[in-house]
This record gives sequence, structure tokens and C-alpha cells, in this order.
Amino acid sequence: MKIFICDDQEIHLLAIKKIVESLIACKDAPMSIAIATTEFEEIISNLETNGLNIYFLDIDLNNDRYNGIDLALKIRQIDPLGFIIFITSYFEYGMLTFEYKIGAFDYIIKSLDSAILKEKINNVLNAVAQRHQFILNNQEKIDNDSKSIKFVSDYEEQFVLIEELIMLEMIGNHKLQVITKDRIFECNGTLGGFESKLPNYFFRCHRSVIINLKKVIKRSIKDESFVLSNGAEVQCSTRKQKKCIHMLDNLNI
Repeated sequence: MKIFICDDQEIHLLAIKKIVESLIACKDAPMSIAIATTEFEEIISNLETNGLNIYFLDIDLNNDRYNGIDLALKIRQIDPLGFIIFITSYFEYGMLTFEYKIGAFDYIIKSLDSAILKEKINNVLNAVAQRHQFILNNQEKIDNDSKSIKFVSDYEEQFVLIEELIMLEMIGNHKLQVITKDRIFECNGTLGGFESKLPNYFFRCHRSVIINLKKVIKRSIKDESFVLSNGAEVQCSTRKQKKCIHMLDNLNI
């Protein structure tokens, strides 16, 4: 994993670089600093997209032409899965990253003393290393097991065994909530895009939900609803009720 650091104030840049260098020297995860610079353009010109990258960016770059938000947006165009961490003196700027759908991994306040700053950066690096290992482990599964499916969010990929998938729910424009037997997370996409990828025991019971029929533990014909293995109760549209019950009755579990 390559680490990119950008801060317009050299004193802060060198302090962050020194902290990161000391931390990655003690870690098993393959991390190295690709570049630490005060210049927006140097980050862009040195980007590598053949692996997972980590970006520590100052939001306020004190430049008339661009700021850290602009840099993050440019990074997202080139590296949609990179881990972006903003180190800023202005926590309220964090709302801008939501407005622009940047998908920042974390925010760290510059005003923290050096010991706390080091702890915060260390926590971020540990979290990224864990995600990286999870992705590697599940990449092996997808390579060796065609029963896995990939979900992509603004900042990462996740692989899930289809048998562990309970339901997909639409929660926004091209945003889905994925519910498995042991975790819940969000991803990009549409229900229609996943319908063709899933086995025939997955059923779109109404416009905003796809359920795994193998996970249905109770059904109510009167209420047109189903209870899934995680305890969630899901309504089925009236026009799809008959087909859903027929599929359940003929399901070979």
C-alpha cells in the first residue's frame, strides 16, 4: 500500500511524514510513503492505481485555485477505492466531503498534541491494514469460489459468500444496504444490477428489496410478509405474493 501526504504547511507535512514513517516501520502490512508534498499536482502526477492507496490530505491547502476537497475529487476520479483521510484544523469542513460524495475514511484534527495525533494516525493505519487483509482474503475466495459476489462502495470492495447473503435493500439513488448473517454495510449499485448475478432462490419481493428465500423462517399470507433469519420482517407486494409463495414451496433447501 502506497501512502500519499499533502499539506501546504511544510512544518505540518514533515511532522505527519515523520509519524507515518515511525508507525509503518513497526507494521507487518506492506506500507510505504510514495510522496509527501505541499503541491497538489505532485500527488496527481505520482498516483499509482495498481494497489490500495492511502491519502492523508489537508482540506485547506491555502491556494486560490484549489483546496483539499478538489484534490480528493481528482483522486476519486483516478483511484475510486483509495482510503482518503483528511487532517485539518477545521472539522466543520467534513460536511463538505459528504456533500461532494468523497467517501473519506476518517478526519483527524491538526490541533491535537503530537502523542494524540500519532495515536489517531496509528488507528487509521491499523484499520486500513485490516480492511486490506480482508479484501485479500476474500479475493482468494472469489478466485476459488464462484459462490461469492462483489460489492463496491465509494471507497472499498467487499466480497460476500452468496449463501451468507440475507437481503439487499435500496436506500437511495444507486445506494444499497447489504445484510448478511454477520454484518451490514452499504454499497453502490441498483437492485436490477444484482438480480441477474444472484441465484434463482433470491427474489425481489417488492421494488426496493431482494431477499434470499433460503433465509425465510416464517411467512404470513394474511399480512403478505416474511420473517428472515436475522429477524427482519419484509413485506411482499400483493402482485408478487403468489409467485413468492410458489417459489418457497418448491425451494429445495
